[in-house]
Amino acid sequence: MIYKEFAELIKEKRIEMNISQKDMAFLIPLKASKYNKIENGKQEPSFFELGRICQILNININEIFKLKKETSTKYYD
Repeated sequence: MIYKEFAELIKEKRIEMNISQKDMAFLIPLKASKYNKIENGKQEPSFFELGRICQILNININEIFKLKKETSTKYYD
């Protein structure tokens, strides 16, 4: 999973839905500090956490896997 792009996506969606990080952590459920790390791209969510984040924020999980595919097909010099 591409953490930076994933983190940006979930932060954007969470803010659009007017949900605080603390509330997201409660809904998943996990510690607020861990959710903060996930949203800032410093920690990978578990498969369960990923599913709950997508469910809460109404994100199709295929969007997440599309991020990985788009990034992995870029060419670097």
